[in-house]
Amino acid sequence: MGYRMNAIYEGTLKHTRTKPKKHAFEYQIRLLYLDLDNLKNVFSDNFFWSYNRFNLGCFLRSDYFGNKKTNLKKSIQDEIRKELHFNHQGKIYLLTSPRYFGYCFNPVSFYYCFNTKNKLEAIVSHITNTPWNENHAYVHDCRNIKHPIKTFKFSKSFHVSPFMPMDIQYQWSFKEPGQEIAVSMNNIHDNQYIFNASMRLQKKPLTTQSLTFLLFRFPPETFKTIFSIYWQALCLKIKGIAFFPHP
Repeated sequence: MGYRMNAIYEGTLKHTRTKPKKHAFEYQIRLLYLDLDNLKNVFSDNFFWSYNRFNLGCFLRSDYFGNKKTNLKKSIQDEIRKELHFNHQGKIYLLTSPRYFGYCFNPVSFYYCFNTKNKLEAIVSHITNTPWNENHAYVHDCRNIKHPIKTFKFSKSFHVSPFMPMDIQYQWSFKEPGQEIAVSMNNIHDNQYIFNASMRLQKKPLTTQSLTFLLFRFPPETFKTIFSIYWQALCLKIKGIAFFPHP
């Protein structure tokens, strides 16, 4: 396992709003799936990519969860201990968009936490908002869910979009990583489903060649993501969707 499990996942991200007015869009995304124990090895053989050093493409510890001076895996394990009250031991894989051409923004990064028997124990969803650049982690306990699709219902506690109220119930579902990764995130307000964000991604090999191809063949994911956020916000504003200031 380990380094061989690193991958590129590519597929479709969809957003569908049903209330108070309909609005939907979709676009292609490509994310890295990285073993936190082997981050240095992933980028060591590629001239255009670096670990903890600026390059055309790079993975910087400072872009991710927790104290920037603390090992990333330890930071995630500490958060699991704080929220779920058990000590995680095993592999942690991060699904994320790295830093491209000096810029990085992830609306959400997912940490899939497996025990030493390769059973999925927890998922940590690390959310970042814009333009405030605040972040928050939701920690999901998978230990007692036998179904390969893990579903969680919980209350929203972190402001993300000014076009969504805070009194939202979330229903998020995760398919265990394999040849495919799938995530579905529903927003429920007044007992009605008002919004869904979903992604369905297929696994591709992560090699020196595929990393280079990712960097130069496709528009960098970070720029596409941040442009899409503000473009869709403008569309919602034009449609007259209610605006909720940052609490």
